[in-house]
Amino acid sequence: MTRPTRLLAALLLAALPAQAATKVFLHDAVSKGIIPGGTDITFRQANSTQGSLKVTAVSNSIAGAVSSQYFPSGTAGLIVTKTAGGARTIWISDPLSSGVTISGAITPNLWGLESAALCNCGARYEVLRWNVATGGIASSLGISGDGGVAEWGTTPAARTAPTLTPTSTTFNTGDRIVIVLYNDDGNAVTEASGRTWTLDYDAGTGVDGDTYLSFTESLSFSADSNNAPSRATTSKLGLGPILWEMARSAVLGLATALT
Repeated sequence: MTRPTRLLAALLLAALPAQAATKVFLHDAVSKGIIPGGTDITFRQANSTQGSLKVTAVSNSIAGAVSSQYFPSGTAGLIVTKTAGGARTIWISDPLSSGVTISGAITPNLWGLESAALCNCGARYEVLRWNVATGGIASSLGISGDGGVAEWGTTPAARTAPTLTPTSTTFNTGDRIVIVLYNDDGNAVTEASGRTWTLDYDAGTGVDGDTYLSFTESLSFSADSNNAPSRATTSKLGLGPILWEMARSAVLGLATALT
């Protein structure tokens, strides 16, 4: 390559707009676009808007590692819960306002702590695609490893590893990003039961609870709304919200008639 050609290439590259990373913050508000899941799963909101006030999600510790029991596993304690022993909490973004291919590194910034050093608690996370066309979760972009990250401490701190290199996945306008946090061992230790670990989230910038996943790509979101006939994931029936409510009413009516 000649010197003039190299200079021209450098100028062209410099003229290209830099792709800005996007922080997707975890919030406490329940998503409007997904059936909350009753006592089984609550879908909470995630978007690029910074939170303002720290809240917590408390999970009972479990003996051993997550192993292969990832979403949609219903095993108690493997997925983060809002309260110890309570409903599993999964975060789902507002609808994407434009299509994007997610292929770059995803970096966590998770604030948390364990109730005691003997908890030996760590965490993993998974990112999935919710498809607007089918109204359900279509694929997983990947699950983080433990990355050699030590267990949580007994005072709040931010966990900024491991980075996840996702399977390159194309999202369409209206699709959503699903974030699942798992209860797991810390590095080189085995988690013990009978204790708890706490996720702090929905807080302001740079403080305890400033919890998010940072995506390499520039992402933009529309207002959270029921933008498709969402699938009732936890019903295991694959019904949209209207059909699900019709089925629920029919079952309740039959039960009343039989009593």
